Amino acid sequence: MVAVVLQLTDTHFTGDPSGLVHGIDPVPRLRAVLEAWEQRGERADLVLLTGDVADDGAPQAYEALAVELERLGAPVLALPGNHDLAEPLAARFGPMAPVELAGWRIVPVDTTFPRETAGAVDAAAVLAGLDALDPRPTLLALHHPPVSRSTHPWFQLDGADALLAGLAERPHVRAVVSGHVHEAFTLHRPGWPVLLSGPSTYVAISHHGDRYELEAARSRGARVLTLVEDGSFTTELVTV
Repeated sequence: MVAVVLQLTDTHFTGDPSGLVHGIDPVPRLRAVLEAWEQRGERADLVLLTGDVADDGAPQAYEALAVELERLGAPVLALPGNHDLAEPLAARFGPMAPVELAGWRIVPVDTTFPRETAGAVDAAAVLAGLDALDPRPTLLALHHPPVSRSTHPWFQLDGADALLAGLAERPHVRAVVSGHVHEAFTLHRPGWPVLLSGPSTYVAISHHGDRYELEAARSRGARVLTLVEDGSFTTELVTV
């Protein structure tokens, strides 16, 4: 048995009638990514939204995105980013809850901290939640990555070290998938789950230590994860 998860992150839809975010319209940019996915002729079993779904937390933004995603014909699991408001997000896409697919479990984790761009995670609570479930192959989904190329304060996750130390003792957690940095990467380190970041559908960001810059001309896209019942998985990017 195999399941396909399509990760879309940092879509930054807005309730503003102009539709522009930093002078860029995120709607046609998402459509281009979805068209690239559809051209592959595959079907997603789950659409995973890893935060900053809306730029302003407006209910109209979540509704507009939901309309765009109808074409995929797949259930949606959405978790908040620092730009989101949890209540209207959950009202449109449903509460965060683990999803089971092909013998795997996708576990969402809220890493947002009120009125802060950076994230925080209660590692003990996350690990206790994992221990309360059976140890099947697990994908952990969060907005803020535990590790990235950025050292800027906005792109950090407080509690990341404790989380990774705990995950090293729980090898059934095969991977951690995140967004926030608007930059795709795959990181393998001994003892850790694979750390994956998805590209933003809206705009890329280039990170250089504590410096960063928006790069509207750089490729954007989505991450595809193919989960196999035996606990293995593959991942690739769809880019435009």
